[in-house]
Amino acid sequence: MSPKWLSNRSDKPEAPNATLQLSAEKTQYVLGDHVKGGIKIVSQEEFDVNQAIVCLSCNENIRRNQVWSNQFGVQQSEYWENAVTYSTTFKLFDLVHIPQGFSASYQYDLEISPAATPTIYTIDHYAKWLLAAVLQVKDRPNIATQNYEIQVEKPVNGQTVPVVTKEVEREVVLVPCSYCGSLMPQTALFCPNCGARKK
Repeated sequence: MSPKWLSNRSDKPEAPNATLQLSAEKTQYVLGDHVKGGIKIVSQEEFDVNQAIVCLSCNENIRRNQVWSNQFGVQQSEYWENAVTYSTTFKLFDLVHIPQGFSASYQYDLEISPAATPTIYTIDHYAKWLLAAVLQVKDRPNIATQNYEIQVEKPVNGQTVPVVTKEVEREVVLVPCSYCGSLMPQTALFCPNCGARKK
């Protein structure tokens, strides 16, 4: 009979036998750019995936000084304040069954906010941009790539930041005129055909 600690360890689910590769078109960007690239999934067994995502984040660390006084006088200590100041994800797919022998590649596109913090490395302050891909596996440990660092700089003089515009679609509801029966926009006050005021 095997020890209890050994049996518990063997019952723990393992990550699927699969590989996840992440690539980016380049490693240096400016604020406002788009990070584009691809991931490749190769599996030697079947399993279910809740979703597959690519994550981009800016992790910022600032050295702070803390000063306080007590019976021994004024005391001072240093500590690091950590925060994720920007984060965005690109969903590749969700709720997919991966069969044995599966091999496929997918493309991603992540935006770097123009207002985010660029890459910084000083004694008291650093900001690091990290890129990673994750397969969130159902009822088993996830499969993830290592974190890849990219460099994000401020635009230089004369370099424009790409501006993304969205086209807004508006739905116009048409209703019949109470007098002539012609269709007119629901928000119109008068019928464009007969000129009668909408009731």
